[in-house]
Amino acid sequence: MNKTKRGVIYIRVSSDEQVDGTSLEFQEEACRKYCEQKGIEVVEIFKDEGESAKDLSSKNRKEFLRAFEFCRKNKIDAFVVLRVSRFARNTEDHFAVRKILSKYGTTLHSVTEPIGNKPSEKFIETVLAGAADYDNAIRRQQCVDGMSQKLKQGIWPWKAPVGYICDHNKKKDQKKTEPDQPHPDVFPLLQKLLKQHAKELISAKGIVDELKRSDFKEWTGIEPTKQAVNHILGEQLAFYTGWLKNPWPSEDGSDKEFKGKHDAMITDGERLAIENIRKGKGGQGGLKKCRNNSKFPLRAFVRCPSCHRPMTASTSTGEYNKFDYYHCYFDGCPLKHKSIPKAEMEDAFIALLQKIVPTQAFTAYFEAVVLGHFQNQTAEMKKSSSVHGKELAELQAKRKSIFEMRESGVYTTEEFRERMEDVKNQIGVIEAAISESNMDDYDLEDGLAHAKQSITDLASQWLKLEMPIRKKFQKLVFPAEICYDRNLAFGTPQLGSIFTLNEAYLSQNDNLVPLSRLELETNSLKGNCSTN
Repeated sequence: MNKTKRGVIYIRVSSDEQVDGTSLEFQEEACRKYCEQKGIEVVEIFKDEGESAKDLSSKNRKEFLRAFEFCRKNKIDAFVVLRVSRFARNTEDHFAVRKILSKYGTTLHSVTEPIGNKPSEKFIETVLAGAADYDNAIRRQQCVDGMSQKLKQGIWPWKAPVGYICDHNKKKDQKKTEPDQPHPDVFPLLQKLLKQHAKELISAKGIVDELKRSDFKEWTGIEPTKQAVNHILGEQLAFYTGWLKNPWPSEDGSDKEFKGKHDAMITDGERLAIENIRKGKGGQGGLKKCRNNSKFPLRAFVRCPSCHRPMTASTSTGEYNKFDYYHCYFDGCPLKHKSIPKAEMEDAFIALLQKIVPTQAFTAYFEAVVLGHFQNQTAEMKKSSSVHGKELAELQAKRKSIFEMRESGVYTTEEFRERMEDVKNQIGVIEAAISESNMDDYDLEDGLAHAKQSITDLASQWLKLEMPIRKKFQKLVFPAEICYDRNLAFGTPQLGSIFTLNEAYLSQNDNLVPLSRLELETNSLKGNCSTN
């Protein structure tokens, strides 16, 4: 007499729409009929409603985990599902869990698919599990592609940060087609506080206190805490600057952020100022003395002509007016407190910038040389990329072979790991070399046009830049110490590489610089023209 088999039924749907329909009922009815035909006594039925099978470690698949534990604790012969994809949509998880079930004495049964322990049945099961895995990967990639496309369009596909109104979930199944709109109350409040923080007029703790004094919690439902403010000043700061962070950037980082269509709260310069404050903030969380005051852009940059120490700046209040000036404040310096009117020094600085602007003849010649050199380099890079491509294909084939030899038992686990690690490292090196040699995405002509515009209008650029970017600009133009003497003005300071080349070009009687020499000079600029 055959002993009756004991089994459990596991059914699942992956969306709320399916729960409201007949999918669960259909699965249960089909599984019960199968058990009746196979002589399996149904001990328990487990249902996961509206849960995904893409990851068995998901906390959402509570019923699957409960069914799994039920099989462990009880003598269960059969684990019955409608099809393999109901069990798992990941090949690795499928066979890992199936193996553990077999240790419990439990066999996986599919109502609609011929799986089992015979070689042909095992092959079919492998194909079906792989198909489910592939389908899941395609769905996931389509989802990622859809969200990536939204980011490229300037629309944030997820819930908007605090300060914006998100109507993403107002209509069921409606996806965003418009950028998030500013909250009429929260947006101006946060904008004011962020701008004050960028100028170091208020600390992070001060922002928390201001939010507590406002109706922030009533408007947003968020408790104004230190953690909430850190989130605003950290992860959400890019969005407030008008940028959308890409969770799936390419290896070269060129698409790390996309320009959003929503209204920005602050400028890029204010974002940089806030990031610098967070990197260098003290343990007390208080305000530091502001050294990036846009009112005095030359403070700490121009040095005293006597002691060669950085000059400071102050505002003196008279009976009827205020007077801004630069001065040296170091004890023992004969020029201590010898003030220089702000307008005088800055006018002299603008005149110096106008004086060193490269000529049109030089910029045209320089552009031609750089483009020629770049084209030669690009040709070499393409040759190198082709060689590396072949090497990469060989290594990928080798990696596939190692997997096959491991599956066939030729390699032990330790040998497999050792060989895979070696191939992995080689592939990493080749991929890095290919990435470095890929110059197709870089538009040098556009970059040169932007650079020419910047260096031929230095004074205007300097006046428009915000602190502390303006300080970096100053350092790029004048990399060494620059002093101001009221009798000699700025004298003849050391210039950055591009401006030094311009002077060398002008010094030639025939207005020509040897091509080979200029190429050598332009190569040396790579380390000097960083914006970091």
